[in-house]
Formats: sequence, structure tokens, C-alpha cells
Amino acid sequence: MAKDNNNLTTQQEYRQFLNDNFKGLRLRKPLFYSWDFGLRFDLQVGETDTDEYFQEVTWRASTIFQTAFDDSDKVFLVFMDYKYNRRKIRFSNFTFKQIDNLQKNEISYSKEVRLYEPKDKFDIRNIAIIKLTADRINYKNILTAIGHTDFPPRQPTLDENGFLTGKEVYFINIEKKLIFHMYDDRGLDLISADKEMLRPIYKKFNDWILDYDRKQIDKQYE
Repeated sequence: MAKDNNNLTTQQEYRQFLNDNFKGLRLRKPLFYSWDFGLRFDLQVGETDTDEYFQEVTWRASTIFQTAFDDSDKVFLVFMDYKYNRRKIRFSNFTFKQIDNLQKNEISYSKEVRLYEPKDKFDIRNIAIIKLTADRINYKNILTAIGHTDFPPRQPTLDENGFLTGKEVYFINIEKKLIFHMYDDRGLDLISADKEMLRPIYKKFNDWILDYDRKQIDKQYE
């Protein structure tokens, strides 16, 4: 497994980071409802399933990402894949291809059981954790693919075969203590260990806040 200078594996470092900054959080959707300090953004504009619609989805998601992540920020990229009949995550998967010069020894693998269904022993997620700087990630391609999740004829998708699968990607900003998760073309969640870290983003993109959750979000910044 990948190790950093303090001799912790990437997975151990990741677990420690969550315990220190997001104690009790299980990384899963809907992320916004799992933490006290968060923003939920609406990515939808115009008629669904048009080129213009998906361009706007990607533009909004990318713009928020650029605001939350500087190129030099250290990041945990967490990739989840619902196991069903697949034993492990392939190194050739779409998400890994979006990382500049990714080496196999940079990836730490684990499994998450009963993440969504507490009584279902077959609810198993294969997890890959990669520690890197944000500038190595082609996030626009990843966010574009996430936006196509419910529209498999559109490419790219997170699944190279275009199937609807349980793949999820989380971007964790280690330095700013932020977690970014775009769940599909409808929207994305951004949570923080410190609500003040989110305040400038809340003000800058206030028009994009999802109306359904606006009242709850506004209360954080009254």
C-alpha cells in the first residue's frame, strides 16, 4: 500500500484525517445531510438531455471545484465501486485515467460493508484512496462523466461500458478540510469541518444554492 513520510499507509492517513476533522462521518451520499456544515448546489439549468444542459452542469460543478481547490492543495481522491460481481477495482477504470501519471503503488484499496443497507451483507463497496495534489486531477472530465450517470448513451461515463453502476467519487481537500461530492447532473454537496471555510463560497455562489435546502443552509450564516 502507498505510504507517506510518517509511515502511515494512505488508508490509515485517510482514516485519521476523517476521525480528526469529520468524526463519525461515513462517506456516502447524500453527503449534505450527514454533516452539520455544508452547502448543496443546483447544477440544473434549462431543458434536460441537451448539449447546452450538460455544458452548464459541468461548468457549474467545475467552477465550484476551482473555488474550493487550489492546484497545490493536497487531496484524497476516494473512488467507490459497488462490488456486485466484480472482485476489485480495475487500474484501467475511467477515473484513474484522469489522474496524471498515476502509479499503482499510489493507490490504497479497502472495502466498505453495509454502507447503505445495514442489513444487507451484499452491500459491499470496493474503495480506492489516492493521495495527490489537485493539479494532477482532470476533474472536468470526471465531473462531466458524473453528470452523465443517468444518461448512459452520453459519453464519457464513470463506467467505461456505459452501464448505470454504483460508482462514486469524493474529493477531500486535506488542507482546507473540505469534502466535495457531485452526486449526478442535479447537484453537488460541499461540506467542511469549519463552516467559515464555506462562507465565501456560500456568498459567491448563493444563486446556485438548491432552493429545497436553502432555508437550512441560510441558517448556518445568519
